[in-house]
Amino acid sequence: MENWIGLTVAQVLALCGTPFSDARMVDEPPGKLRAVEVGCHQGDRTVRMVLQLEYRPELFSADRAWDEKLVGRQKVIAVRGPADGGH
Repeated sequence: MENWIGLTVAQVLALCGTPFSDARMVDEPPGKLRAVEVGCHQGDRTVRMVLQLEYRPELFSADRAWDEKLVGRQKVIAVRGPADGGH
C-alpha cells in the first residue's frame, strides 16, 4: 500500500474496489480536507486505510461537501492503516 503514494484518490479507490460514496472525508479543522478514509477490499476482508492529501486551497469547503472529481484527482502523499493509527 506504500506504493499508493503518488497515485490519485480515484486510482486507489479503483484498486480497492471502493465506490466514492463509501469513502469518508477527513477534514481537520472542519472544512479543510486533509485525508480520505476508505475501506480497501482484500480478499474476504475489508481494511480501513487513510489516504493523506497535500492540502490545497481548493480543498476548503464551508459546507463540508467535496466534489467527487475534485477529490478523485488529488494525489496521495501518505497512507495510514490499522497498524499505524488509521481507523
